[in-house]
Amino acid sequence: MNAADRLVRAAAYQAFIDGDRRPDLGALANTTGFDSKTVGAALQHLAAERRLVLTADGRYVAMAHPFSSAETGYRAVIGDRSWCANCGWDAFAILALLGDGEAHGVSPVDSTTTTWTVGNGKVSPGGLVHFVVPARSFWDDIEFT
Repeated sequence: MNAADRLVRAAAYQAFIDGDRRPDLGALANTTGFDSKTVGAALQHLAAERRLVLTADGRYVAMAHPFSSAETGYRAVIGDRSWCANCGWDAFAILALLGDGEAHGVSPVDSTTTTWTVGNGKVSPGGLVHFVVPARSFWDDIEFT
């Protein structure tokens, strides 16, 4: 990963953190000061290295794990802010990355909603995480996983 890749990747993550639900090539060019050709090349390189996932047209960041541009039903909520997560595991990751105390996550379970709270290093209510796809196969179809 070269310097441009690192800066574009950092800008994509910061965009998600700041609430941009779908960072795009133009916004990342503005943020980094690079031209769109440099940003486009960096995004392609980052996607090839599985450091993020792009939309089919390559103009938008679809996933920068643990953040998702799609409404998946999994959400991390801290105060009055929330972020889409790719799965329940990623919602926990967002809470760990950005939380500084009480936070909660929301996930769909059998057409209902499950909400958990994280505080003092503990998750309530307790539960179980089930992965439908084995970890070795995640990148076979990362958007499904």
